[in-house]
Amino acid sequence: MSEQLGKKAEMPLKPEVLRETVKAVVIVQTTPFNRDGSLDLEGLKANTRFLVERCAGKRFVLVPTGSTGEAYALSDAERLQVIETVVDCAGGKLPVLGGTGAAGTDQAIRLSKAAERAGADGVQVVLPYYHVPSEEGLVRHYLRLADALTIGIIIYNNTAVSKLWMPPHLMVRCAEHPNIVGDKENTSDPVLFKAMRDAIDPARMTVLCGIGEVQFACEAALGCPGFVTSLANLAPELTLSLLEAADRCDFLAVRQVMEKIGRWYSFIAACARNRGRDPWMLPGYTAGHLYVGVTKAAMDILGLAGGPVREPGDNLTAAEKEDLRILLEDIGLRAGTPAAATA
Repeated sequence: MSEQLGKKAEMPLKPEVLRETVKAVVIVQTTPFNRDGSLDLEGLKANTRFLVERCAGKRFVLVPTGSTGEAYALSDAERLQVIETVVDCAGGKLPVLGGTGAAGTDQAIRLSKAAERAGADGVQVVLPYYHVPSEEGLVRHYLRLADALTIGIIIYNNTAVSKLWMPPHLMVRCAEHPNIVGDKENTSDPVLFKAMRDAIDPARMTVLCGIGEVQFACEAALGCPGFVTSLANLAPELTLSLLEAADRCDFLAVRQVMEKIGRWYSFIAACARNRGRDPWMLPGYTAGHLYVGVTKAAMDILGLAGGPVREPGDNLTAAEKEDLRILLEDIGLRAGTPAAATA
């Protein structure tokens, strides 16, 4: 392991560099908790070191305190602890985007400036939620944030958690600011995704697939340059093989990789049905928040730090964990070898 691991990068990436860097597998990290519900920072360090060892020098970006990181269940102080820990452990070997979204603009600015001081290369900021803002209020939210920072901003255009979607004509306005460099685009409608891609000048903003591998496999044909994933917490090579196949326009290879990854999503859907929920009526093929519990359980099985989810999230039952163990082995992931999966 490099002696530089664990040291902060001297300078964060410039926004225009970040815009190109996020054309990658963007890993939204889980936040491990101890059994008493407290942050497991040692586990977080171990998970981050694992990702640095497997992903450094390749097309990966880390995002602590996103949806997969249960940011909604963390205090502001905890969010900053997590971001600081990941930045320290990444040591400049992998870019880090802090998840700093908040319902109020001033709070989002405070969190984002703290992430900037911690050494994050950028921030990922979900649309303001709870009350739905006007179009002008939505644009003001991001422009004020961009004016307050020197690092790059990725807009997290997630209808599922915010009750609104930033349409292309507003995204174009935001992209005019040099610090707003990306759209983590969570529409599941490929026509809307294409409309967003067509509207945005790629020299100003990168439009990513925000939902994950299933949606990316469809959007890759539209030229999507990267995607956001939780699966890469435990199988980074598998997710990278999907991105590389899409880069080659080798859609037979895309389909072959997705045959493995599709089983992961089918398992998440089965967990939803076990709880009386229709997985196909839930956004993003992730069955609500259940994918977080599945990801954490898989990490525990493989020797990484998963831990429980915070309420009101659901943990897996003993029977589900045993089924998950079998699935992981079937797709090439075994205890003690969490990076073993290949295309």
